[in-house]
Amino acid sequence: MEVIALLMSRLLGSAIVLMSCIIKLPQIMALLRSKSAEGLSLTGFETELVAYTLTFAYGLHFKLPFTGYGEAIIMSVQDVFLLALIYKYAETPMSHVGIATALYAGGLAVLLSGQLGDEVMRVLSGASFVTIMFARLPQIYANFVAKGTGQLSIFSYLITVFGGSVRIFTSYTDNAGFTMVVGYCMSTTLNFIIALQILFYGSGKKAPAKGKTPAKKAKAKPFSPKAAAKKAPAKKDDSGDEDSSSDEEPESAVRRRRRTKRA
Repeated sequence: MEVIALLMSRLLGSAIVLMSCIIKLPQIMALLRSKSAEGLSLTGFETELVAYTLTFAYGLHFKLPFTGYGEAIIMSVQDVFLLALIYKYAETPMSHVGIATALYAGGLAVLLSGQLGDEVMRVLSGASFVTIMFARLPQIYANFVAKGTGQLSIFSYLITVFGGSVRIFTSYTDNAGFTMVVGYCMSTTLNFIIALQILFYGSGKKAPAKGKTPAKKAKAKPFSPKAAAKKAPAKKDDSGDEDSSSDEEPESAVRRRRRTKRA
């Protein structure tokens, strides 16, 4: 049974390494197509890159089978390309890009130098899964607040969830350590939550129904006194008639008096 389990572990590990070559491709294509980094957490992808780097550095240090950590190298390369696109489309300040690049390059050089001891690498391995947790939590929170997932790819996350589930089994059979098993359980759970958010929220934008166009608001016509005068009905000036009649009465009385005097 141990031989069968080990053989299955190697086969599944090889399958994950091959699958990892296309895990990030849908996400990269979505970014290139939309030319927008909407919905993507910059902090999440940066911390994810750190987590994958610590994972493959651990595998290289302890000389684990390549099938046990190979996908971390491939995912790191894809994350570097993804971050370059996010920096571009999100118009990230060059100061941030420069500092992040320098820190990553320096940290990678230290990890691959071989100068770190076994205990330090074990601690860093455990830290990698804490890092992946902090990589996923900002993305989960951002999706919850926005009620949408922007340009996140459901295909990428479904493959990641499947690969993480297999990694739990391979880490156990390869005796990779308790921290790696627990770490893969944590990361798989968080990736599963994001996949559910993508399915539930979608992009958060509803496309307008075909054949329907929004009603245009009627423009108010400028006020014209002449037009208002034409439309308004003429009013009879009853008070004017009364005044004229009242004026006529005293004139007739004066004329009568003059006639009587002449007579």
